[in-house]
Amino acid sequence: MEKHYRRLVRKVKYFLLTEIRKKSWWSKFLAANVFDARFWSWERGAVARAAGWGSMAAISPLPVQTFWAILACLWRKGNVPVGVLMAWLSPPGFTFFAIPAQWFLGNYVCAMLGFEGSGAKWAMLEQATKHMSLQPLDGLNLYMIGVEFFLGWILSSIVVGFLCYGIVNCIWLGEMKISAWWHRRKNFFEGNAE
Repeated sequence: MEKHYRRLVRKVKYFLLTEIRKKSWWSKFLAANVFDARFWSWERGAVARAAGWGSMAAISPLPVQTFWAILACLWRKGNVPVGVLMAWLSPPGFTFFAIPAQWFLGNYVCAMLGFEGSGAKWAMLEQATKHMSLQPLDGLNLYMIGVEFFLGWILSSIVVGFLCYGIVNCIWLGEMKISAWWHRRKNFFEGNAE
């Protein structure tokens, strides 16, 4: 299995470094940087940054979450494979839950800040999606619905990104402390046995 994986990586790297490099400066940048060893290092900081950026990309309603995760990892020196895996982490059907929840969060924040909202209610949006028409939304400020959704998307992405970053850091540091405790315990008992 490992032999096939290495062969696949070799082919992808060859393709990126030769064929795509000839096309544009953007593909030259990606081909030169994606396989740099800094972006594949298995260090606590790089993995935590990649987990945060990848999870931020995963809940975004964009069709190219993987691409955004790779760009964020290249920008902030995160682990590219972990960022891509975190971007793929969203389960099927998650978008149908996330988009209304992000709009609701943005609507709530706008109401808390005192901004005049779109006037949309949850029942109106439910009617519009059930009947697949915009008739229940007549008379509403569609611009403000977009602003509420965008605000909710940004806030939820930031919260989920920082949450994943913190969880990975805590797990990594906790594992290091448990490992150090285990070695101290092992050395203590080995010292008493002699």
